[in-house]
Amino acid sequence: MFFGEKQQRAVRYADRLSNNELTESEVANVLKSLDPNKAGGIPNRLLQNVSTEIAPSLCKLFNLSLPQGVVPSEWKLANLSPILKTDDQTLSSNYRPISLLNTISKVLERRVFNHCSMHLEPQIYHLQHGFMKGRSTVTQLVEVYDDIVNSVASGKEVDVLYLDLAKAFDKVPHNLLLLKLQLHGITDPLLLWMQSYLSDRKQRVVLMSWRVLLLIGY
Repeated sequence: MFFGEKQQRAVRYADRLSNNELTESEVANVLKSLDPNKAGGIPNRLLQNVSTEIAPSLCKLFNLSLPQGVVPSEWKLANLSPILKTDDQTLSSNYRPISLLNTISKVLERRVFNHCSMHLEPQIYHLQHGFMKGRSTVTQLVEVYDDIVNSVASGKEVDVLYLDLAKAFDKVPHNLLLLKLQLHGITDPLLLWMQSYLSDRKQRVVLMSWRVLLLIGY
């Protein structure tokens, strides 16, 4: 019964994302919008300067990756840079791991994100503030504060319950994430591409000029 209801919901999302073909102008525009101050791999400023020249080749590459639902293995390697959060350098828990990804891969990721956002945003709960364009923790606090003030002014009792899920993003099962995307209209080959993106990823720790050659898969 559970999966039957889910399948019926999926059918109601008629706007399927089956056409994922990129154009050269799209690729060039994403290259030009890169932050020139970000590090990692090929300098973004260089990619911006040659965006028109390399857009046709990258466009062909991207249009092979998406329809086949395959992310090149070279794009799945992240350089992990440990950033110290507190003074004690001897505890590994005091470091925040920052993953530096392949810049070319991020160009395609940006396009996939934009493509999916237009489809998914109308389906997201209207009170969602996190990771929504034009919203933040500040807008959420303002809205909650306004609700509290209005309730108190009306003589109502106000009870607030806050939940903090530790390392929430680290604990999301990939199979459930992919299932939820499917139920909201994300289908193959884009769904296969996302599955490939999430699987067989590797990372290596980079500290100054030293690189830990031991690859950690996840």
